[in-house]
Amino acid sequence: MGLFTRRSTSAVDKAAEKAHKRGDTAYVRTIHAIPGKPDGGPAMAITRIEAAGWKLENQHEDVRIDHGFRQTY
Repeated sequence: MGLFTRRSTSAVDKAAEKAHKRGDTAYVRTIHAIPGKPDGGPAMAITRIEAAGWKLENQHEDVRIDHGFRQTY
């Protein structure tokens, strides 16, 4: 990788993809809130996890916003 090339983020969450291929029945992930982006972090994570084959079933916001969101797929 050269000095002036950017690393692109993967369109698919790799851990979610592995769990889906294994045949797991549920995938749970905690998404940490990003200051200054009220919906940027969770929305991006949902898109990447759904690209791996999961569908969001439940999202729970932690009492402390700095802990983020717990998502169940």
